[in-house]
Amino acid sequence: MATLTKAQAKAITDTLLGAAMAPELVVSVRDRSHGHVRFARNQPTTEGDVETLTISVTASIGGRSATAVGNRSDKASLLALVTEAEELAALSPVDPEHLPPVGSGTYLDVPGHDKATARLGAKDRAEHLQQALTAAEAATVELAGFLQHHEQSAAVATSAGAFGFQASTAASLTTTCRTLGADPGSGWAGIESHRIASIDTGGITALAGEKADISRSPKSLDPGDYLVILEPQAVAELLEFLVDALDARAADEGRSWLSHPDGGTRVGESLFHTSITLRADPADRANPAAAFTDTGEAHKIVPFIVDGVVENLVRSRYWADKTGIPAIPRPSSVLLDGSDVDLLELVRAVDRAVLVTRFWYNRSLDPRTILATGLTRDGTFLVEQGKITTAVNNFRYNDSPVKMLRNAVALGRPQRVVTRGGTVMVVPPIVVKEFHFASRSDAI
Repeated sequence: MATLTKAQAKAITDTLLGAAMAPELVVSVRDRSHGHVRFARNQPTTEGDVETLTISVTASIGGRSATAVGNRSDKASLLALVTEAEELAALSPVDPEHLPPVGSGTYLDVPGHDKATARLGAKDRAEHLQQALTAAEAATVELAGFLQHHEQSAAVATSAGAFGFQASTAASLTTTCRTLGADPGSGWAGIESHRIASIDTGGITALAGEKADISRSPKSLDPGDYLVILEPQAVAELLEFLVDALDARAADEGRSWLSHPDGGTRVGESLFHTSITLRADPADRANPAAAFTDTGEAHKIVPFIVDGVVENLVRSRYWADKTGIPAIPRPSSVLLDGSDVDLLELVRAVDRAVLVTRFWYNRSLDPRTILATGLTRDGTFLVEQGKITTAVNNFRYNDSPVKMLRNAVALGRPQRVVTRGGTVMVVPPIVVKEFHFASRSDAI
C-alpha cells in the first residue's frame, strides 16, 4: 500500500494546526510501509509487511510544552490529539530553554524515493532469499541474515508557518555465514541503499561465505599496537562516537574533547590528518538522507572537518540563540571522503597489517577523550606482503576515532554502510597506524 501523498499529509497538518488553541504547535507525520525477511540456518524464519502511521503533536503554552502521539488520521482523532497535547502542556513545568517553533523556510530537494524499492513485496523478498541461499549452498556455509526495506512519507508543520514533505525509500541486507564442522569460521557482509537495485544479494552472501572459509584455523596473534586496515563497516562503528561528540554546547561548556583549554571550542584547529574531510550532504544523489528534523529544522550541507581542520559543530537552536552562531542540527547524513582505491588495492600496498571486517559490542570508555572499546568479529585477518595470508584471533580494542583519523595512512573508496539509528553513513576503508588491541577475544 502506498504511503501518504504530499496533499494527504498537508491535509492532516492543516487540520491539526487549525484546531489548536495553544499559540505554538509543532506537528510531525510519518507514514511507513515496511517489509522484511529474516533467515537462519539456511531457511526463512520470519517474513512480513507492516504499515505504521505516527502523528505527533507538540503544544506549547507560555514556555510549557507537551507532546501527544497517535496513529489515526480521521478528524475526530486528530482533534482529540490536539486537545490531549494542550491539556498536558498546561500541566507541564516551564522549560527555561524553550524557543518558539521554526518558521517558514526552504528545505533541500532530496531525490530519495525509488519506485522499484517502494513496490517490493513478498515475492521479491523470496527471490532475494533464493539468491542468498544459492550462494550459501555454493560456499557450503550456514547462512543467517536480514533483508528489510521501506517506503516512507514524512511531513512536518508548525504554527509559525513551516511545512516540509519528503518521500523516501531504503533497503538493507546483512548476512553472516558460518562454516560447518569442528573448525568454525565466520564471515559477515552487508549493504544499505535507497535503491534495491544496488543490493546484490548473491554477491554479498558469497563475500560473507568467502570470509567464513578463510577465517577458519586462526593464527594466534598477541595484542598490541598494529597497522590495521579497517573495512568501511568498522570505520563507521568507531566514527559514530566522534559524530556524537560534535556538539558545540558541550565544547563551549568545557565538557568535551573539542573544548579549548583556554575556553571556547577547538573549531579552526587542525586536529586530524590532512586527508580527512567529514561533511553532511542530505541531497547527495547517490546517498540521500532526511531533509528536515521532526521539529522542522532544515538539514544542511555542512563541512564539519575539511583537510583535517574542524570547521563546524552541531548547535541546537537554543545554543545558537544564546551564542549568536547559526544552528546546525545533528546531521542526517555523514560522509567521510576517500579516494578511488578499492579495498584490495589498500591490502596490496601494505607489508604487514591486521584486516578488520567490523566491530561489535562497542561502548564508550571516556567521553572526554572519545575513547571507545569493542570487539572485532566475523573476519579478522593477517596481511603480509600485500596478501591476506591467514585468519587471526579476534581482539578487544581500546582506541578512539580521533586517533583513527589522526593516524590515517591511506583511505579507499567510500561506500554506504549499514546503520541502526537512521543516519546515512558513507565512509571509506582506512589504513590506520598504531591501532591498539588490548586483549584477545574468543569470539569467532
